[in-house]
Amino acid sequence: MMSRDFGFSGKDGKLDLSGFAPRPAVENTTPPREESIAEQSAERAGFHSRSPVERVARVRKPSQPFDQAFVRAPVDVINRFKLFCNNTGLSYGEALDELMRRSGV
Repeated sequence: MMSRDFGFSGKDGKLDLSGFAPRPAVENTTPPREESIAEQSAERAGFHSRSPVERVARVRKPSQPFDQAFVRAPVDVINRFKLFCNNTGLSYGEALDELMRRSGV
């Protein structure tokens, strides 16, 4: 018949724990923050932060009320207007104002 002690019993049938001792405590002066542990784990797993990105407010000149105008024109006219805006660095509204000023309107 087979023994049922699985090799753990000593002479008197008791388990010998004389060689067992707990590991010495590692002294840590500052406990890790839960957030930093979570961030490190997430980074290792390939996740990216969902923290909101701070938006920089645009500084604008004091303005007057705005309105919109839809202009339907041939493509070559619209392209010339866009090229004028690109070359001068003006917005569409500024370019319209400049062209009207130049024409005396």
